[in-house]
Amino acid sequence: MMDLRDMTQHNDLTAEALRRGAPPGRGYAVARSISQIFHPVTLSIISIFIIGVLGVPHLSLASGLGWAALCTLIQVLPPTIFFTVRLRQGAYTDDDVSVRSQRNELYLFGMVTVLVGVVVLGLLGAPKPFVAMLASAALLNGTSWFINLFWKISIHAAGIGSCATIAALYSKPLGLLLWVCALSLGWARLRTRNHTLMQVVAGLALACTCVVGTFLAFGLPDRLGM
Repeated sequence: MMDLRDMTQHNDLTAEALRRGAPPGRGYAVARSISQIFHPVTLSIISIFIIGVLGVPHLSLASGLGWAALCTLIQVLPPTIFFTVRLRQGAYTDDDVSVRSQRNELYLFGMVTVLVGVVVLGLLGAPKPFVAMLASAALLNGTSWFINLFWKISIHAAGIGSCATIAALYSKPLGLLLWVCALSLGWARLRTRNHTLMQVVAGLALACTCVVGTFLAFGLPDRLGM
């Protein structure tokens, strides 16, 4: 028997689905869960540790993980704290920041954070793949911010597109697995009516382009099989 908490959650999801113009039901709940599992913050951390484990074979595992931890503190922690505080302050209508204009300050804060990260890692002599990854994040963030001025692009799609592309540079099986996950996440964003098909495709394509282009610019063609 469904308890009161389950009923409340079900009713909340139904109301949310109707508010978004999406058909309520089990499919909506599954899509919502997929979106939460593959959240951009989680994907950023996964990308960083892929580099730490697979991208710096000349370093010990402990050193790679140490750089990954530092990169996470610089790139992921500050924007996450900023978002959490602003969400609690009521700056966003929901935790997806569905209103396009409300995303601008997140892009600005993210851009400042990632540029500071590139400078700090460069000064500390971080392995090139870490610097390249942050530089690709800066390019993706800046381009997405510009696009957001007139059109909403899917950041969930961009996040998993970036993660899957980075993974594919170092492990084809892992990259393939994450691209399959990208397809499921794309379906989820469509099912919940958070984005249109073009917004999802644009997020995936832009992320892939930014990652590959930046890694090439940093002189890492060996990771691209070239």
